Amino acid sequence: MNRLALVFFLALLMAPTAPASAQEPTPEPGPNAAKMLPDATAFGDGWSLNETVNPDLLARYSFEMTPDVFREGAAGIYVGPNGSRIVIVSLLITENRVAIRQSWEVATKLLDTVRTRASTDFERDQALATMDAPNTCVEAKRIEGVENFALLPVGGTMCAIDPDIILIAVVLGSFAEQTGVVASDAVVGLALGT
Repeated sequence: MNRLALVFFLALLMAPTAPASAQEPTPEPGPNAAKMLPDATAFGDGWSLNETVNPDLLARYSFEMTPDVFREGAAGIYVGPNGSRIVIVSLLITENRVAIRQSWEVATKLLDTVRTRASTDFERDQALATMDAPNTCVEAKRIEGVENFALLPVGGTMCAIDPDIILIAVVLGSFAEQTGVVASDAVVGLALGT
């Protein structure tokens, strides 16, 4: 899939509908946040890192890398076998105590952009809300369903890591022959080396 097609696909997947605005400079991904993104070879055969971007580009109208909440952020867009995609977002939180509380709410907006583009099940959502957080995560939030455009299974895991990191992993399709939150939890574990 060429870059233009991938950007269009991710825009459909992650960005809510909003009016166009004046052309703004493209923000760069943060170098320290980018260090949290695994090398594509960690996912196995057939995976490649297509692009590393600033998370603002994924959901420009519902999420903003505000400097009073986040020091920096980076998002890795990985392309895999059978049309599968993985998006990993690494957010580094400022040391401001208020920012630590706000960061979870702000990062939830990014995960919610995926939820709005997927069909989910209320009972499954309730079960996901009561699941234990993956290892090394202090707190977790998950989504699962079927993406409305590509009709592929989608799973997302948002993980708070002490003292100042939020990691979001979204799997569209499958990873390691798993789908949904099983796949996104596995990606979080891989990214954190657990």
